[in-house]
Amino acid sequence: MRCFRRSLCFLVVFWVPIPGFGKDYILTIGGGYDPSGNQASLEANVLFFQQTVRDRHPSPSEHLVYFADGFDTKADLQVLAAKPKVDSPALELLESVFDSGQDRYEYRNHQVKDIRGALSPTTVRSGFDEIVDRLIEGDRLIIYVTAHGGSAKGSDPYNTSIMCWNKRTLSMKSFSEWLDEIPSKIPVVMIMAQCYCGGFANTLFLGGDSRKGFAPGLRVGFFAQRHDLPAAGCRPDIENDEEYSSYFWGAFMGRSRTGKPVGQIDCDGDGRVSFAEAHAHAVVASQTIDIPLKSSDAFLRQCSRIGGYDDPEAALTNEVNLEQTEVKDESLFQLSGTIGEILALASADQRRMVTELAKQLEIPLKSEVSEVFLLSEAQRKLHTQSRRSPSRRGRFSRRRDLRNEIIDTWPELTESQDWSSFDELQPGRTESFLEQVRLLPSYEAFQQSQSDRIRTTEQSTKSELKDVQYRRLIHSLETILYIQNLPFVASPMEIEKYQAMIAIEATSFDR
Repeated sequence: MRCFRRSLCFLVVFWVPIPGFGKDYILTIGGGYDPSGNQASLEANVLFFQQTVRDRHPSPSEHLVYFADGFDTKADLQVLAAKPKVDSPALELLESVFDSGQDRYEYRNHQVKDIRGALSPTTVRSGFDEIVDRLIEGDRLIIYVTAHGGSAKGSDPYNTSIMCWNKRTLSMKSFSEWLDEIPSKIPVVMIMAQCYCGGFANTLFLGGDSRKGFAPGLRVGFFAQRHDLPAAGCRPDIENDEEYSSYFWGAFMGRSRTGKPVGQIDCDGDGRVSFAEAHAHAVVASQTIDIPLKSSDAFLRQCSRIGGYDDPEAALTNEVNLEQTEVKDESLFQLSGTIGEILALASADQRRMVTELAKQLEIPLKSEVSEVFLLSEAQRKLHTQSRRSPSRRGRFSRRRDLRNEIIDTWPELTESQDWSSFDELQPGRTESFLEQVRLLPSYEAFQQSQSDRIRTTEQSTKSELKDVQYRRLIHSLETILYIQNLPFVASPMEIEKYQAMIAIEATSFDR
């Protein structure tokens, strides 16, 4: 039975009252694990968020920032060194032959002001405790993480971690235990952009352990990436801001971290941007490897089902005692029909995600969902093929061959890469030098390898991004149907829990 023919085709959501507005406590956890892993983009993310707080958060608030090595004045931040300007084709050729092509880095002290200390589990815990001691009913805690993340260790695939300074770690389970100390009526909103951050969706449970049941607190999270994949970001330059949190906070600012204006974010037309709408913007606008998710998405994959469908990427698969109602799969909404028919069941932010992603993939809304799965699988195979490019070793050998031939012909080039005094590079003689290089046996092969590298890199990147767009679209379609089926398979407690979560997601950063 197609889902759109069911008579009960929507989930009635009751607004769960949230205590009267009080004060927002904001905790920012940012930076790398050492200077080589503390990229300039992490600093830029924190600076942009601090500006967002100043410009878009008029409500009473207190902001605690922990970043990298804290107050230490040593150089702790990696930045991309400026490349010297080259205005000679001959010099440009020599640099491409003699250089490995790797970026060069410089280091300086970070410039994040108004911090409370270093990115250390101990110092962050101290600030967290300070906040918890002061929280009263009506307050709210917002936690933003822009750091590196570690994959899970041991038997629990969701126990990922935040990597802290001096290579210390803060695991999801430890962080969950911190959250369990917060009074249950205090809403907690997490925005996390580190690698493997989706593991922190398990903070839904006491101690991050699904076997212990749901934590009583009101907490939601917006995560850049799944629990088992690295995330985009972490760059030594700041010109490229293709990462989740730049789009998320940019939705409130009206521009990205680098100043690019954003379009219409207010999906439901109520005159404000909610956390859920900011997440939807990040999903459709970011051109990254990320497959973002929300805590409520993970909750649905724990507590709901889709008729006749075994979700291959369902989250939160640890053992847990569910109180699901016995319902035959054929009585549930199924992942069938057209995209448009499923779209008719969606909320405003879900409609935007599905509509925009389908548009990006040039898939008509009248297309069958089964066709989306077929196209996704074909794209995944295509991406695998696109990575079968000429080997890096082969490209290196062709560069090495040409370099050796140049050295044999002009031995003086081996002494230094300061070639300003080289006779053949003096004004009026460079064209003759280039002509001689072009006649060397390995020149054509080297040029072809350079072209192949650029082409295959571009193809692989485009292919990977398209694969990710398909996965984002399928995730969004699944979520819509999980919502529809929740009343038929979940317990009243689970339904109430979900309603409380989406009520918080619907609030805004500025209250």
